[in-house]
Formats: sequence, structure tokens, C-alpha cells
Amino acid sequence: MDFLTALSTGASVDYATSEYIYAFMQAVAKNPKNWLGKVSHNFVGQCFRALGLQFNVSVEAFQRTYDHPYSADNLNYIFNAVPFVLKNVELFFNQLPISLAVCESTVAQDRPDSRLGGEFYDITNPVLCYLRVVDVWAFVVRSITAKLQQKDIVRFLCEPLARMSFCILQGLVKLLPEYGQKFKLLEENCLCLTVLVRYGIFFKESCQLILPSMLGMFKEHFQLFCGTTKSAVRFIYWVFICEMSDKQTFIRTYQFLESLLDYFAESKHCDASGNLILRLITNELITDKYLAVQFDMLKVKNCNSLLLATLHYLQTLQRHLVSTDIFTLRFLEQILLVLLEVPNASLSVCSSAAELYVTLAERQYSKQEIFGHILETFVKTQSSAGKFSSHEKFMSLIKVYLQKLMYHFPALQYFKYYMNLLNAGNVRNELLLFTAHATCALFEIYSEEYEEMEVARQQVHKLLHHWPKLVKHSARNTETRAVIYGIYSAVDFAALVEHKSKLSVLERHCLNIFLNDDTLSEAEFAILFVKLCQSVEVTGNEQVLVTAALTLQDRYADISMNMMGRQQESAQMELLQEYGTCLRSIYAMIKQNKLRGHQVCDMYETLASQMLRETVANEHLALYGYECLALMFIVLHYERKDLEDAHEHLARSLQLAEILRDDCVRKLSILPQNMPQTKSLFCAIAALHLGLPNNLILNALTYDTLSARLSDVTTALNTRSDTLVLSYVKEMHSLFRQLHENELIVLPTNRIWKPLLQYKIIHTTPVCITRELEELIVVLIKRHIVTYAHNLSVIQLHTFNACRNKNRFSVALAAHMRLVEVNASAKDAWLLRLHVFNASLELLVNRLAALRTESEVTTSRNNLFPLRHLLLLVNRLRLEEAHFMNIARLLSSLQANVKTDADKRELDKFITQISAYKHSCVDVAKTSLKPQPPGPMALWQAKAFNYSLDSARKLDFSLQ
Repeated sequence: MDFLTALSTGASVDYATSEYIYAFMQAVAKNPKNWLGKVSHNFVGQCFRALGLQFNVSVEAFQRTYDHPYSADNLNYIFNAVPFVLKNVELFFNQLPISLAVCESTVAQDRPDSRLGGEFYDITNPVLCYLRVVDVWAFVVRSITAKLQQKDIVRFLCEPLARMSFCILQGLVKLLPEYGQKFKLLEENCLCLTVLVRYGIFFKESCQLILPSMLGMFKEHFQLFCGTTKSAVRFIYWVFICEMSDKQTFIRTYQFLESLLDYFAESKHCDASGNLILRLITNELITDKYLAVQFDMLKVKNCNSLLLATLHYLQTLQRHLVSTDIFTLRFLEQILLVLLEVPNASLSVCSSAAELYVTLAERQYSKQEIFGHILETFVKTQSSAGKFSSHEKFMSLIKVYLQKLMYHFPALQYFKYYMNLLNAGNVRNELLLFTAHATCALFEIYSEEYEEMEVARQQVHKLLHHWPKLVKHSARNTETRAVIYGIYSAVDFAALVEHKSKLSVLERHCLNIFLNDDTLSEAEFAILFVKLCQSVEVTGNEQVLVTAALTLQDRYADISMNMMGRQQESAQMELLQEYGTCLRSIYAMIKQNKLRGHQVCDMYETLASQMLRETVANEHLALYGYECLALMFIVLHYERKDLEDAHEHLARSLQLAEILRDDCVRKLSILPQNMPQTKSLFCAIAALHLGLPNNLILNALTYDTLSARLSDVTTALNTRSDTLVLSYVKEMHSLFRQLHENELIVLPTNRIWKPLLQYKIIHTTPVCITRELEELIVVLIKRHIVTYAHNLSVIQLHTFNACRNKNRFSVALAAHMRLVEVNASAKDAWLLRLHVFNASLELLVNRLAALRTESEVTTSRNNLFPLRHLLLLVNRLRLEEAHFMNIARLLSSLQANVKTDADKRELDKFITQISAYKHSCVDVAKTSLKPQPPGPMALWQAKAFNYSLDSARKLDFSLQ
């Protein structure tokens, strides 16, 4: 009965099978009532040895109990069975049950008619006897796996035992069609072995071998595995809860489940009790533990292919469910999170997620409820503070989110549902605010599609028609109202030119708000009049602006007269509040150049008396008064020919302009963090110099004050989360840039390095500020290249003093040089690099000279650390002899001032690098080096490189 020896020594499977059956039946026949202990001991022992396991249990001990400390005999076991032996054993167990069935059929033909003969036949039935042996095997394996939590070694026994159980099961299921109803033990053994085979899933190689066959087995013998026993779906659950690196296993399992569900839906098979097998399976698949598996697989960590397989499976599952109530709102949210939080989700994944969500939701909720849940999910998961670096990214995600869902849920395309939610009662403020943002996002989408799509035009017209009502309804919620005003800022008036009548209605409504609504926030106010002017340009309805100007002129005059007539402090404060509100509207108009000189000539004296004080009366005056007064002076200057008493007004306005400039500079220099007031003071100063360049000289104090404010890192960081602050900072940068562009304005100093320090060096600098600084650098390159070169040398030395981050400076320097290459001539670009290099050495010389006067000098301090990276400026240039002579002069000065050991070592290394670099410049084979472009020097170049070659030659000792 030793099948293992036969299979291991080259015997055929047929031979081993026939010999084993002969010996097996002989052993049973000899002792029909007491054969099981010895035969099963032999069977289990050979199975163990086939797996390389020790089996040291005696027959007597085995007959008493099957539960023995098998793991103790295999403490150093490693599953490494001989492959061909294991393969032959598998073939053996596949063939053995069939051969036993043939034997049983043959014996059945000669079944005795006597009672004793019949009893002998029954207890020696080949198939039944084999089933009893397999039952013992199953008991042995269960006794081992039951100790899985107690002993770690058992884990290493699970894989081989599962593989052997799988081999036995493969052959055993072949008996099910003929013997399934005849022998109850057959079904029990198959179900038991299925449980034991599960342990093989936890091992990669065994799983790949076992799983496909098991899935095929479940489908072929569905009556046993897919009925009330739920064996198949429980096996599959174990597959899903196993952590696997190869996600294809999960994908194939999902595909199997889909095919199984579709098969039973079509075939309508029932179990022995008449229950639809489809219903038995789906009832199990929608239990909490199975849905928890899919919930977890819909998370961000999973790949596109697994997400897609999960979504397809859930779509198939819901088709076969009578009700989808089992899918909770939290589950639906998880499907939506595939759209929101999977960074690289493919189009097919997004489309499938959207389709599944809508399908499940529509089976439970109304369209308006689904709409609300879609927005609520975004609010719950995406609106945490600091999640978005900018408002643009926030709006971009909303647009993408809506567009992913629109095709499958068309309600998102219609403003009706947005307005229903905005106008509904008992809605959280957070959701209202997001709904307003979503409305604005959809409006922007339709504005882009306005010319091409009829639905876009219809929806834009509908929203603009209802926009005044939305503004009115959101009056109590200031944050939501500000976003609703943002919709008006997104209107493309040029595209709506054919619908002037609709725009005229909006213009009248906006004019009324502009003139009479004192509750407008700064953000709302900043939007309103600018867009109103754009609308008037399209409609030609200039009377709107004329009405606004006349109304404000009269209102301003009335308030001014009342202020002069009232002496009581309470009444005066109330009038000043009205005055500030009126001034805000006047500021908006004069900023858009909608007020004329004759209108402001009666205003500026009163305003000057309020602004040229130590403290102003209220916030509106502080925010708008300075810049408004500056703009009044500029209007008077440009329209002086049209004024009565022009000479008097001009002289007085220029006198006040200088006083205003000095007052603003003083206040700006001491102002704490207050962005709106900073913007007002900054813009007033810049506007005065830009508007009156021939009358006001830009002095160093003014220039340094403006430069210092633009250098404020806190101000830059605030632009990430506040669009109003962003607009302020952009305007400040624009005016500062214009100061450098204006040919009539002479820069009083070269000190502009602080604002430029934010460019590509400070990693927290927002992208919008980086773009503004790029534009400033381009202006400096084109108009103030010497100033730029000087500041670039200061920047690179300051960077290494503050933070010795080579990579950060290398990135910044490369960015600067790219702008130089694009915006400067080839000769300018070449000489600029050399000039910055020389200027940096000069600064180091001056720095060391200053340090020599200090009483205490730390010997370990490295003051020449910037030398490590200075060569990056010129290492692509082919310098000439004269250039190296000047470098030698500078290095000599450095040597003369070196005091610490660290500085000496740093300088020696740099001189060695320069020497090597000089040799490469002399080497004509180094074609990668760029020679100085031909042509005469410009004025700045001649001044920058005006040094004595004779004195340089005398000092050329370090470059030989």
C-alpha cells in the first residue's frame, strides 16, 4: 500500500493506483470491522512524507486519537517538496477515486443476496472506505490548524497541508455526480476539504495554483458549493481578506463572481429545497462583512484595475438585488471618493464610479436628495482647512468633480437644483457656501461652452435671470453672498452681446446695489463696479455710469456740508461713517476712470483734511481714502486744461500730493500686519509717482519702504487662501513693476534684493507671487540690468548666509539665468554672468575686511562658504586672460583679509577650482564653453568691466 515509493521511483500513476487499490481492498477485506486505524495511519503517513513532513506517530497511538503534536516533529520544516513527486501525487489522487468507483461498480454486479453477504459488501464498499480514510485526513489537518493561534510553527505547516487537501479534493469532487446523493460522507468531506484548502490562499505560489481550479470547481458543482452551504462564497471571502501584492487575484475573483451571478440569473437553478441559488448567493454577498471588503477596496491605495473590477462587480451585484437599501449613504460616499481622492484614477474608473453611484442612489433617493448628497460628500471630505493651496485649485477640483458626474446624473447640469438648495431652509451654512461655489463653477463651465452649446446658453441666461433673487436671499449669509457675487464676476459680457436687454436689467440691479447697499464686503465691492463697467461697454448704456457719478457727487456734497455744520461728536461720527461709505463708491468710480476733473475738484480738499491726520476716522477711509485722494490729484493733473481756476487747483493738488506721499510712506513703514491698509498706502504712493512723474521725485526712503512691503513673506502666504488678498498683492506688484518700467522715474537706489529673494529660493512662495516676480525680473533685465546684476550677487551671498541649501540656490540661479537668456542679448547674458561673479567676489572681500575689525573671530567659522557654488555662474563661459587677471586681483584681496582656518581652507579649494577652470578655458578642445559674443560693449558693460589690466597682471600669481 506504499503509493509514495512507487510514484517516487518512476512507476506510472496507473500502476501505483492499481497497486494501491489492490492493497487497500485487501486490507479492508481482511479486517472489515477494524481496518481504518492501520490503513488511515498508512495513508496520512505517506501524505506527510510526500510533503517532506515527519510522521512519527505509532499505529497504536493513532488508533487511540488523531490529535497529536505533529508540529513538534517538524520544528525546522520548510515546504520544499520534490516537484515531480508532488505532481505525481496530485495525479494519483485525481485518478484514485475514479478507479475506486470503477471497482465499486464491478463489485456491485456480484453483490450477494444474503443478509450477511450484503452487510459485508456495504462495509467494504471501496468508495465509502476511501471516504472514511479521507475523513481521518481531514481530522488530522483540523487538529493542526486549530492550534494556529497557539504556535507560530503551525503557520509553516498550513501551506503543504492545504496543497495536499487540494489534491485530494480535486479527485473527490469527480464522484459527486454519481455518489453525491448516495454517500452523505462524500459531500461532508468535500465541504470540509474546501475549508482546509483555504489556508493555501495565504501563500502566493499555492494561491496561484489553487484558486483557479477552486473557482471552476464551485461553478461545476454549484449544487453543493453554492447552495445553502455557502461554501463557495465563504471561500471567496477568505480570498478577499487576504493581503496580496498581486491584485490580479482579486480581479479574477471579482470576474468569477460576476459570471456566477449572471449564470444563475439566467439559468434560475434552485437547490434541493427549491430556493433560487442566485438569491442564496446574493443574500450572503450583501452581508456586512462582504460589503466591508468592497468598501475597503474602493479606497485610494488601490490601483485602477482593482478599482475598476470592484466597481464592475458592484454594478453586476446591484442588478441582481431586489433592493439596494443595504448600500448606506456612507458606502455611496466611498464610491464618490473614488472621483475625489484617487489622484491617478483613469477615465474608465471615474466613469464606472459615477455610473455605479447614480444607479445605487436613484434606487433609493429622489434627484434633489442625490444632488444634495453629492455636494455634501465634497463638503465632508474636501473642505478641511488648508487642503487647497489656492482658490483656483479648489474651484478646479469642483469643476472636475461635477463634470465626472454630469453625464450619469444630468441634474448637475441644471441650475434649478442648485437654486433649490440655496433657497431651501434648514441647510447648514457650510453646505450653502459650497453650493454657491458649485454654482459658480458650473457657471464658469457654461461660460466656456457658451458659443458652442445651446444648453450652456440656456442655463447661463436662466441663472442671470435669477441672480438678483439669489443675492437677496443670501443677504444674511455674507460668505455665501460673496460667492454669488462672484458669479457676476465670471460673466463674459462680450459673449452676451446679443442679449443686451438681459444685461440692462442686471445693470440696473447692480447700480442700485452699488449706490445703496452698505453691507457689501470688500471682496463683493471689488467685483461689482468693475463688472458693471464691463457690462456697460457691451450694452452702451453709459447713462448708468452718469447716474452713478451724479448721485455720488450730490451725496458727497451733502455729507460734506453736514459735517461742517454739526459739532456733536456722536452726530459727527455717524456722518463720518456715511462719508466713508460714500467715499468707497467714489473710489470705485475714479479707479475705473469714471469721474472727471471738474467733479473731483470740489472733493479733494475735504478728503485731504480727513486723510492727512495721525489717525483716520473709520475703516472705509483707511482702506480707500489714501489711494482715492492720490487718484484725484492725478485726474486733476491730466484734466487741468478743462478746469476753472486750473492753476490754483494744480498748485494746491501738487502741494498736497507731496504731503500725502510722505504721510503714506511714514504710516506704511510702521503699519503692522493689515493687508487692506497696506495695499491702500502702497498703491497711493505708487500711483502718485506713476501719475505725477515730473512733479514727484522717487526718493530712497520711499523706494525702500515699498520694496520692504513686497518682501513680507506673511503677505505672500496669505494669498494662498484669500482671493481678495491675492488681488491686492497682484496690484501692488503691478504698480511696483510699472515704477521700474517708467522712463521718467529714476531709481534712487539699487536695493531691490529683498523682494527678489522670494523668487525660487523661499520654498513657501506661492506660484502667483513667483509669476509676478518673474515679470519684475524681466523688466529689470531690459531696463535696469546693472541694478539686477548687483542684486543677484547680493541674493546669492545672502542665501548662503541664511540657509546653506545648494539645491535651492542652484534651482533659483538656473531660473534667473533662463530669464536672462530669453530677455537679454547674447552679449548681455554672457557678461551678466561674469559681472555677478566678480561682484560676488567683491562683496566677499568687503565682508572679510569688515570682519577683520571685529575683536573676536571664531576660528571655525566659514565666511567663504558661498565660494563653493560661485563657479556655477561662469563654468559654461570661455573666459579670457583679462577676465582671469581681474579674478586674480579679487582672490588676492580675499587672501589678504582671510583670518580663520576655515576661510583659508575654503579659499585654497576655490583657487584650485579656478586654476582647473582656467586651463579648460585655454584648452581649445573644450568646445562646450561659450566664448564672449562679438561686438562693442554697451555703456553698462563698459562701466562694469572698467578695471586696470596692468594691475591685474601683477597679481596673477594664483592662476599659473
